[in-house]
Amino acid sequence: MAGTMKDPTYADAIERLNSTQSGFSVLEARRKAGKKLDASAKQQMREWVSRVGYQATDFDALNVVHVAGTKGKGTTCAFVNGMLSSCQKSFGKPKKIGLYTSPHLVSVRERIRINSQPVSEELFTKYFFEVWEALESEAIRKGEDPAVKPVYFRTLTLLSFHIFMREQVDVAVYEVGVGGELDSTNILVHPAVTGITTLGIDHVESLGDTIDKIAWHKAGIFKNGSPAFSVHQLVEAEQVLLERAKEKDVQLQWVDVIPAVRKANLTPAEDFQFKNASLAVRLTLEILKRFNIRFDEKPEGSSDSEYCSTTQTWLPDASEIFLQLPNELLYGLEGVVWRARCEEKIVGSHHYYLDGAHTVDSLEVASDWFGKKASTRQAPKILVFNQQSHRDAANLMKTIFSTLRDNWKVKFDHVIFCTNMTYTGNKWKLDFVNNNADPEALNTLSLQRSLCDEWLALDPAANALVSPTIEDAVNVMRGIGGEIDHVDIFVTGSFHLVGGILSILEGQEYGLQSTTSLASG
Repeated sequence: MAGTMKDPTYADAIERLNSTQSGFSVLEARRKAGKKLDASAKQQMREWVSRVGYQATDFDALNVVHVAGTKGKGTTCAFVNGMLSSCQKSFGKPKKIGLYTSPHLVSVRERIRINSQPVSEELFTKYFFEVWEALESEAIRKGEDPAVKPVYFRTLTLLSFHIFMREQVDVAVYEVGVGGELDSTNILVHPAVTGITTLGIDHVESLGDTIDKIAWHKAGIFKNGSPAFSVHQLVEAEQVLLERAKEKDVQLQWVDVIPAVRKANLTPAEDFQFKNASLAVRLTLEILKRFNIRFDEKPEGSSDSEYCSTTQTWLPDASEIFLQLPNELLYGLEGVVWRARCEEKIVGSHHYYLDGAHTVDSLEVASDWFGKKASTRQAPKILVFNQQSHRDAANLMKTIFSTLRDNWKVKFDHVIFCTNMTYTGNKWKLDFVNNNADPEALNTLSLQRSLCDEWLALDPAANALVSPTIEDAVNVMRGIGGEIDHVDIFVTGSFHLVGGILSILEGQEYGLQSTTSLASG
């Protein structure tokens, strides 16, 4: 039992956390049985919370910004965090900003940040075992099996609540894990504000296979008394969001791209990113009301109706929008460092384009981004792809092929299909361990071989190959190019894949940097 362990280490914590992964056999059985998300998930999560010593209403103190969506929800959270960090620099408040996102790239600690920095190994370990031991003690007290724990994401969500409460954060920005209605983050009773990013088809096994079913789940985060915002959606999705808002007695506000946001230096400078940033601005302004923050000057061209004297901040009214963002918001947006999302990296002659996209919609966006960049040059092009957890990886791969062929006339000279195993010799970093993938498929490379065959059927001229590990794939790429001064490399399909590539290129701890250039030390 954890309580008997003397001086537990971070590795001990991660080993126990990894033990809560459902495992491939369990997940496969659920898929075959056609099981959706458990309708009792929220009640189960409330019970776990209670066993650690909290009630869901305790988390009202965290002033939570709760964000759901299919595309851009993590980026939107990062933008909110960035703008709050910028206000912290100027006004000294909010003093502590929590950020909970997923997945991680190199360390589990990236998922739980305070003032943009991942919590330290010491704090993570301390608080993890406080949660772990509380769960076991309560189980024993109730005459239950102490080995039964919440599954991986629920454990991390529980840990995040505990850390943010113990560390007394003033604001906590929460990215939903899957869906919304039944997500473990959705035990929140009175979030400060909720937001919905662009919706698309994702997690079909859990949420359903139509946009209206998915919208129903996402809108589950709406709470009576909490302001709610959404970017514009497909007509059928908007209708469901409005119906759910009415059901919950919530006034849903639609967010258009703010003209002033288009002036911000964002990466990439694409419409989808301006939508994410505009939603983030509206969410941030709601939070700032709670901290009585006053910007130095009114935005140029704004009307008196935009000044709210009770909160000492400027807000757009129903018919007007900022023509000029306050510097705190502008710098906060521009200072965000959110890796593996439309990220460019140059290593010698190799120009890497990295994005963890893993749905059809997000891969279309990422492929268009790469195509726009790569179509302007005559240079060798390499694709590195994997999606070990998705049952329709071939369809995802074909999305990349067709998007680049049809929209940009781009084809790859070399295509590498690898596993998410990081190092040669079947070595994982503990934080990368994934027990939910099919172990037999990993050992035989059956998925990679199948994808390779399917790619060659699409493009027989490509040099397509299989690589057992990410390190092997990087070594193959290093041998391509020779005297050529430019090689374009597109890495996508999985955050674990992108994280592994970056960890090899930059060293294992690269991902532990701040999410904003403005972060407190």
